[in-house]
Amino acid sequence: KKINLILFGETHGFLDDNSIQEEIIKIFKPTIFLYEMLEETNLFTIEEHEEFLKQPDEKDFSVISIFGELKKTVALANKHNLPIVGSDIRNMCRENKDFLKKTELSKEEMKIEEDILKKREERQVQEMLSHLKKGKKVLATTGAFHLRQDSPLLNLKENYLIIYPTYNGEQIFTPPENFDIKSVTFDIKEIS
Repeated sequence: KKINLILFGETHGFLDDNSIQEEIIKIFKPTIFLYEMLEETNLFTIEEHEEFLKQPDEKDFSVISIFGELKKTVALANKHNLPIVGSDIRNMCRENKDFLKKTELSKEEMKIEEDILKKREERQVQEMLSHLKKGKKVLATTGAFHLRQDSPLLNLKENYLIIYPTYNGEQIFTPPENFDIKSVTFDIKEIS
């Protein structure tokens, strides 16, 4: 079966995701790059890539990110002349970064978090399916957590590959305590 979608579970910086994404691009030759961290921003042309890359690293891109955190991936799309499209919701449905400080959530807060996650993942699924319907070859980069077992991203009714980080054979979403980078591998799994 022909594969027109690869989903890459990035670590948001605790590993060098870029070198792996570059290898995927060289081998898979996608026609479009979907990137969760770009939220709803689309950069279709080299000029738009370059304008983005000129922004100061410390400047806020959104409530969640600064430009510097996204530039490596946008530069990669630019290098390979790929349109790069945001596949998430603006500010990831957040008003500020306070949610990152919380260690324990009430039942009500848990429900809110689940609803936000559901909305965000539905948007990612819609973006992927929309570009596949247009005949595109899609590389979609999302946080590794979005490739967990019960994620809607693993239920697309398409034939595709997922690539995600593992540590000592277990799927990981954050860096394990005192982890040895040499024990991290990326697994490739076909979904059909």
